[in-house]
Amino acid sequence: MKLRKFVVPYMEDKRMIYAKEYLEKQGFEYTEHMEDSDFVLLPVPAKSHMFDGISNKLVFYGMGDYKNGFDYMKYESYVLKNAFLTAEGAVTLIEENTHYSLYRANILIIGYGRIGKALHNILKGYGAYVTVCSRSKESEADSVFNGAKHISFNDLKSANDADIIINTVPHMVLTKPELSAVKKDAVVLDLASFPGGVDNLTADSMGILVLNGRRMPARYAEKTAGYLIGEAVSDIIEEEFA
Repeated sequence: MKLRKFVVPYMEDKRMIYAKEYLEKQGFEYTEHMEDSDFVLLPVPAKSHMFDGISNKLVFYGMGDYKNGFDYMKYESYVLKNAFLTAEGAVTLIEENTHYSLYRANILIIGYGRIGKALHNILKGYGAYVTVCSRSKESEADSVFNGAKHISFNDLKSANDADIIINTVPHMVLTKPELSAVKKDAVVLDLASFPGGVDNLTADSMGILVLNGRRMPARYAEKTAGYLIGEAVSDIIEEEFA
């Protein structure tokens, strides 16, 4: 099965413009006509209406539900690279909204998945003192091995000296008991997808600054993020259809 021509029906997300550009540089041919295409490229998240009118076409999409296609968000290489872009964007957002230097800052990372690990690696390079909060023994061992302190979720209710708290867990983890333990001049960055992991109303009533970190990495690196999508599609085609 030879895949050469592709169509990108939704380009409101600028990452799709750059994904298209990347694929063209790899020798794929863009067409504006669905009927002439060999495959369709959709953004992330791919919403259900975006699949309307697509029939008998191979589709590459992010976080959607379509039988005849590939969800590039399940492609591990892409997800890892995307995590580093997200972490880089998080650092930029922090630097724009805090008076703290990352050097020697006490930083608490909640969650130690791909993004948490990427954050840890980047922040170590800045000379930050990193503490990780996670559930599993594996993530505890991994974080400590990489030079972090480790605490449990129960420990979040005890007073801590974190200057910056970064949440990556897509569940409500910073509620009134946890926020009561936070320094009043600390900055909280919530990277979790909607509805997030921070009780924003309670934080606001306590005078704690909470930064909304959603829309990473497109927020700061649209071109690179788009190129990563194009690269993932190209890699999947090479692996599955070569």
